[in-house]
Amino acid sequence: MDFYAHQDRARAASRRLTALFVLSLASVVAAVNGAAALGWLVLGGGLRWPPFFFVTNTLVTLLIVFGGAWVELHRLREGGAALAERLGARPIDDSQPLHRRLRDVAEEVSIGAGAPVPALYVLDDDSINALAAGERPGLAAVMVTRGALERLQRAELQGVVAHELAHIVGGDTELNVRLTAALYGLCSLRLAGFKLIESATAQDPGPVSRFGLPRLAALVGGVLLSGVGMLGVLAAQVLKAGISRQREFLADALAVQITRDRDGLGCALRRIAGERPAALKSDYAGMISHFLLVQPAGLSDWFDTHPPLPERIARLYGRHMAPLEPATRTAAGEAGRAPGDAGAAGCAPCGDASATRGESPLADTIPFVRAALPLAAPVPSGAPGGRTDASAPGTMQQPENAAATATALITQIRSASLGFEMAGRWLVAMVAGRAADEPDATLRASLDWLVSPAGASLRVPLLELLLARVRRWSSGRRRELLERCRRAIEADGHVHSAEWIYYTLARHRLSPNASTTARLRRAPSSKQSQSRALAALFAMAAAVGEASARATRDALAGAAAMLEIPPPASTPDEVGTTELALALDTLLGLPPLDKPILLKVLFTLARTPGDPNYDAFVRAVAAAIDCPVPRGAGQQLGAKRPEPVAVA
Repeated sequence: MDFYAHQDRARAASRRLTALFVLSLASVVAAVNGAAALGWLVLGGGLRWPPFFFVTNTLVTLLIVFGGAWVELHRLREGGAALAERLGARPIDDSQPLHRRLRDVAEEVSIGAGAPVPALYVLDDDSINALAAGERPGLAAVMVTRGALERLQRAELQGVVAHELAHIVGGDTELNVRLTAALYGLCSLRLAGFKLIESATAQDPGPVSRFGLPRLAALVGGVLLSGVGMLGVLAAQVLKAGISRQREFLADALAVQITRDRDGLGCALRRIAGERPAALKSDYAGMISHFLLVQPAGLSDWFDTHPPLPERIARLYGRHMAPLEPATRTAAGEAGRAPGDAGAAGCAPCGDASATRGESPLADTIPFVRAALPLAAPVPSGAPGGRTDASAPGTMQQPENAAATATALITQIRSASLGFEMAGRWLVAMVAGRAADEPDATLRASLDWLVSPAGASLRVPLLELLLARVRRWSSGRRRELLERCRRAIEADGHVHSAEWIYYTLARHRLSPNASTTARLRRAPSSKQSQSRALAALFAMAAAVGEASARATRDALAGAAAMLEIPPPASTPDEVGTTELALALDTLLGLPPLDKPILLKVLFTLARTPGDPNYDAFVRAVAAAIDCPVPRGAGQQLGAKRPEPVAVA
């Protein structure tokens, strides 16, 4: 996927949304004035036109439309969780195995997408569908229907969640918030008309009597408003269809990049194609159909918010693929298989990992961890999976050892026995990069390997998994864990850049409102202050990535040009962690579509592509400026595998 082309399309979609909304609004205003004029001619009995007749109609119409849009925008800015609850969804329940599977999958996919784990909700609906909502990654929520949990296999659920995360990473959810507010505003006239009709025909006229409005006038006005409001509803449908379709193809493509598995999402879409997608049982569902994974059946092709399912499936596979029969409901945590699915073309990996990868360890089922495994050095014999080679005592030569060690650590992180004290010990070890204060010798050996150069490629993935699990704890517990990490990195009186990087990542993952607080605390930054912040950031990036002065200068000039910021004359010779934190607070104010460009340029400064420490640095910067890591950036594909090291 061409990242910059994606950004250009996102900006074009925003401009198209504005233009279509203005055009739709002008049509609605003209229709209201036309209906009002017709009503006056019929009922006015030849009286003169009232003063400012058309001006008043226009102002009232604009007030209703913009007022409705403002109210809805205010609601949506409460976060994706508020929207999920309006649909009737409920937070996941960890006591239910299928909910735990959704939580595990969401954590894995979020790490692969470079985004914080969203709030997770389940809607009690038998259809297979999902949505992502939230204006910013830190406020995002993913909702999955009960039917999807019961009938999708693990790899398919992973593909569905990746598609929804792709909308968050691609900035689609922010556009959807504005689009939904515009839709609600355009539909407000019809809603106002219904309210007038209801008041005029009710036994207690309520507002009609309070404003001294005759029942007949209220009834006629309500009929006219609801009739004209149909044009607003029609305009809203056209507006929704004109914005949403292309972004579904992009989200499908990005989901495959995140999971590195075309068949997961592909089989899920083929299963849905084998059914008839039903509308969600919610009064609000029609307003947010463009948020959904698949469009419910029943709308005209003119108003489709999604491309046809056969076309989406064909783009994934490069050829036509037949729908799959509906899957049977799963037992708790098990993947169901519909009759005739076994060996379906193109869907061999659609079962659970255990069924499709033989005895592959848990670490191999997590895309981001799986990508890091080949870069890990041998594992010491004291760690799980360690097996000493006779020719090199104490040195591990089998790549499976890293997978087994990672699996043991992941299993412990996800186990019910992960308590506050153990999480504190592990978090301090991963953040400060020092020997773990872990009483279990086997786990201590694993953690020591993880924070050494040999296990560096897995340090960020496993730290992210731990942070995702701890993030659900109370704010008091999270603050205490961060305080322990802070004391650990300051114990020697000097905070090293590597320690600051991992601590910053942990602080922003465990303090979801940190970016919002920083944004509110600081006044809008000037272009000059952004230029100075950019210079400080690139100076630190050059130090961590070991970039040459020329490469740093060229990258800085290119970033400043693309962000339309005055290019700094030079970068400071040294940058402290305090100065860098202030610089990131300043860059937090960049426009949302500019932040991924900044991260993309930062990745070019790594002397060794895929260097784990530099990837962690950019990931921490991304967390600090509240932006997912753009896909294709920082992937550990070109890094060298560390040489085996002997363990005493």
